[in-house]
Amino acid sequence: MTIANHACYRPEDASLRQPYANWVRARIDSEQYVGMLAVSDGEVVGGAGVVLLDWGPTRANPGGVMGRLVAVYTSCAFRRQGVARALVKSLLDRCEQLGVREFNLGATTEGKGLYLELGFVSYPAEMRRRLLP
Repeated sequence: MTIANHACYRPEDASLRQPYANWVRARIDSEQYVGMLAVSDGEVVGGAGVVLLDWGPTRANPGGVMGRLVAVYTSCAFRRQGVARALVKSLLDRCEQLGVREFNLGATTEGKGLYLELGFVSYPAEMRRRLLP
């Protein structure tokens, strides 16, 4: 549930926490999720994960697996201390060792600078169609 709390940390996302917990548990069990937690004095103070997606081979990514960075979170008292940077950097390194060469994410305004510093670029070419309930 910790990962779900990180992914759905906003009060308006509270109803999504249990479905997210169920979803991420299945990904962990099937080894489609690589995650890390930061702990200080026995307390989880941050976390981040990568969902491994079977994206299909492309010219830029012949292995066909894409990593989607998700659930990056740092507790308020530990923000601006490099926790998220260390987690994301370690996750990217770990996934690269698994052969993953392409990553994407949805960045918040607060997190965009961190991702740019880690080599991510804005990618405006995508389009989305979403059916709302």
